[in-house]
Amino acid sequence: MFEKREVRFFPGLHRDDAWRKAWDWWGRQGFQLTKTGPYRMHGSSFYSRIGLRREFDAILNDADGGTNVDLTINAQITDEGLIAGAVTAAFLLPVAVLGGAVSYSEYETDARNLVLAFWQYLSPTAARVAKSMTPAMPAPCNGCGAALLPDWKVCPHCGRKRDL
Repeated sequence: MFEKREVRFFPGLHRDDAWRKAWDWWGRQGFQLTKTGPYRMHGSSFYSRIGLRREFDAILNDADGGTNVDLTINAQITDEGLIAGAVTAAFLLPVAVLGGAVSYSEYETDARNLVLAFWQYLSPTAARVAKSMTPAMPAPCNGCGAALLPDWKVCPHCGRKRDL
């Protein structure tokens, strides 16, 4: 349903360090991780709030003076999400159409926030970036470093209350 791909170069970041950081970060976001090859990983997660299965693939390659990270993230409606949508459509077709538009917007926002937070975490200059974050970038949890969506008051991963 939704797919986003980005490639970024991280100067001064060694591939082994990038691998450890990426594995740790995606695991903290609730993804089930699988190593699919040398410096390649796949992750999947079920996001029950909006009936969504999220998946990503990451490939880390050595480059001159740093690491290239190729990241693809996609989101798909689960069977449960399809059933709920069909029931809603049977009773309230205009609302179901509007609900589909809202859900797609949420999928896109969720993916964009995950990708931005991942790039921020992976960056060797993440501490400087965090101080100058724009509102579009999700703030990381001060407890575990997981990305926090704007409406979350408590980190769903470590339970720490969000600093306001």
